[in-house]
Amino acid sequence: MNSFSSQGVRRDTSATCCQITPLGWAWFAVAAVVAFDLAGLRWLPHSPEVAGGVRITAGFLLLAGTVALLAWRVEASGDTSKWGRRLADLSFTVQWMMVFAAFCRGAGVLSYLSVAAHFPLIDGALLRIDETVGFDWMTWYRWVSHHRAIAIVLSIAYAAGLVQALLVPLILGATGERSEMVRHIARTMVATLLAIAISTPFPAASAYLHFHVTDPGTASSVSQFFPLRDGTLRVIDLMQLQGLISMPSMHVTMAILFAWALRCVPRLAAPAAVLNAVMIVSTPSQGGHYLTDLAAGAVLAWVAIWLVRSGERRAARGGLAGD
Repeated sequence: MNSFSSQGVRRDTSATCCQITPLGWAWFAVAAVVAFDLAGLRWLPHSPEVAGGVRITAGFLLLAGTVALLAWRVEASGDTSKWGRRLADLSFTVQWMMVFAAFCRGAGVLSYLSVAAHFPLIDGALLRIDETVGFDWMTWYRWVSHHRAIAIVLSIAYAAGLVQALLVPLILGATGERSEMVRHIARTMVATLLAIAISTPFPAASAYLHFHVTDPGTASSVSQFFPLRDGTLRVIDLMQLQGLISMPSMHVTMAILFAWALRCVPRLAAPAAVLNAVMIVSTPSQGGHYLTDLAAGAVLAWVAIWLVRSGERRAARGGLAGD
């Protein structure tokens, strides 16, 4: 089975030098994101919420120590039994989940700094594009709201995005699909950074804020957007980060990436495709996204898939990936 090394640095015995493994590159990406966060916090009048940062750091260090001990025991045992292989898969998966969790926290702060950069909003342009293709956001939102059963199904599907963000890597790791798990996390990281890069110069407030929708769970989910833009929100609470990127829609991007990753698990491939198709449909009404956001999110997903695939091929030719 093809897999990726779980260590940050691997010894190349043929060249007697050290090579950075995919996990090492992932930690390097996290460090780069944190560096951008620190630079942005110096430039913009914002600062992280200290108490939240202390709690997160303490919990992360405790988990890191536990994972390091687990990885050491697995490497030292050399157990090739079924239980040993399962334990090795668990160690590998948890190490990647740690880097992914650290990345998500750093990228969350970066998305806040993106909003605080205060570039001109493009909501008007997005609405005009929607109107050109015959989509009226308010009409769709009211229709969904007036059909309670449909609204409940779409709400569940939309909320499934957060659950899948945790479960999909765990499922891939537990089923021995190490390579696909690494690819999935890499795609997610690439897509997230591209979304932030796009939304910084082309920010959208979301349809909820544009149309002043105040139903429970609507504008309140992006309530920090305008305070960030006008500078009245000067503290970024690391424990209460909101998803403030509207264009492109990361829910659509992730729906495609979830379904794409789970195609490797036969029993889950079809259910995942159906669930994530419904999640895409839920995005305008349950996420406050314009139809244009959905199209951009879909394009972003395929770009991320292509970039990771291209990067893996180049890495294979250069000897950076493999067993």
